[in-house]
Amino acid sequence: MKRLLWLLLMASSSSMALDCNNATTTLDMNECAAQEQQVVEARLNEVYRNVMKHLEGNEDHYPEVRAKLLEGQRAWIKFREADCEAQYILHQDGTMRNLVHIGCMQSHAEQRIKSLQAFIESD
Repeated sequence: MKRLLWLLLMASSSSMALDCNNATTTLDMNECAAQEQQVVEARLNEVYRNVMKHLEGNEDHYPEVRAKLLEGQRAWIKFREADCEAQYILHQDGTMRNLVHIGCMQSHAEQRIKSLQAFIESD
């Protein structure tokens, strides 16, 4: 039990001091990629909320646009999960499978952010 507690403390203290600019181990690279992905996910959620709020306007077609955008977002989430899971399975025997999966998720999120921003820019 003491050994497990010690390992947990060491793991948490090493992640606090993690220098993502100089990550060299697979575990460190995974942690850095996950941290970066969380930032992109937060941005994606923010952009989606902003678009939906923008579409609360009085335009006659906005309710239908909002409904279709919600439907599309749900479908996109399922697509992204399946697509990136396929990448993970393809690389399941490699040590970089988590980085591939995280990179796939992030790449799709960045593309979706651009697509969502077009709803406001084209309006």
